[in-house]
Amino acid sequence: MYFSGYDRAITVFSPDGRLYQVEYAMEPVKKGWAAIGVRVDEGVVMVAEKRPSSPLVDVTSTNKILLIDKHIGAAYAGLSPDARILIGQARTFSQIHRLTYDEDVDVELVTRHVGDILQAYTQHGGTRPFGVALMIGGLSRGVPKLFMTDTSGAYTGYKAVAIGQFDQQINDQLKDKYTHSMTIEEAAVTALKAMRKAQADAQQSQGRIEASNIEVGVIRTSTGVFAKLSVPELETLLKEVE
Repeated sequence: MYFSGYDRAITVFSPDGRLYQVEYAMEPVKKGWAAIGVRVDEGVVMVAEKRPSSPLVDVTSTNKILLIDKHIGAAYAGLSPDARILIGQARTFSQIHRLTYDEDVDVELVTRHVGDILQAYTQHGGTRPFGVALMIGGLSRGVPKLFMTDTSGAYTGYKAVAIGQFDQQINDQLKDKYTHSMTIEEAAVTALKAMRKAQADAQQSQGRIEASNIEVGVIRTSTGVFAKLSVPELETLLKEVE
């Protein structure tokens, strides 16, 4: 598609007010492995898919859910190097806040910091936008919070959201199944079922999810600590999905 040069520079708006380079940066996100976040009264759960690009790849070396601070985790869809840089910046920001104020950093404050970095790369010549969307969840003064940033730097709070492949189909499933009173385990099962159904519908075959190709991270209001589930815990969870 030809846009008369409006898509060649990040700092040039098209006549209808669009930045095409920012929109192009969403393509790696749409093609990335799916990630789902669900916020309930008991806390926040994140589910992410990871599949090897080759049979020779050790999939355990890939992490789609990462710790930012002890009470905050993140999942992403898109370019993993871009995600690594942004999550590193978020970790540094969180530790500076802890050393300065001697308290846990607010989840929205971390999200806003990441959004500021994303936005800065939409307005300077000679740079490109980050090709990644981040989902950031955790506890703010004991209250569960879930946010999602996009490539433009905008961020929004969610009760439940999916990013990456089949995001629209998964979000449709979440709209039908979500209730804030679900337990953490029920939220995780709901997210996994939505992911499996979206895969099955898209591939016209039975979607299959195994413990080796997913990650699940949870933070409970009762513990205040974000942690990923172990393989035995994932296998127990997947039995409920089946």
